Amino acid sequence: MRPGNGAPLIPEARVDDLNLRDRMDRQVWEERLAALGSTRIVQARERLMRMGVIDAEGRLLMRDLPPDMAPLSDSSVDTG
Repeated sequence: MRPGNGAPLIPEARVDDLNLRDRMDRQVWEERLAALGSTRIVQARERLMRMGVIDAEGRLLMRDLPPDMAPLSDSSVDTG
């Protein structure tokens, strides 16, 4: 499945078509890694914005824990 722009949901940086002993191929690899990192940062930022964690400037919108995560919450992490 791909979003509307045709990009994969999980970005990748292929290496199987490169010879990393070749200087030009190493440069291509570094460019792919940089593009991958940029894409993942954008995706993470968009996700945090959709969840209401950060605003468009990257500032935290809330500093409080959700009620079920508060220290005195009746919620439990026990599974047994």
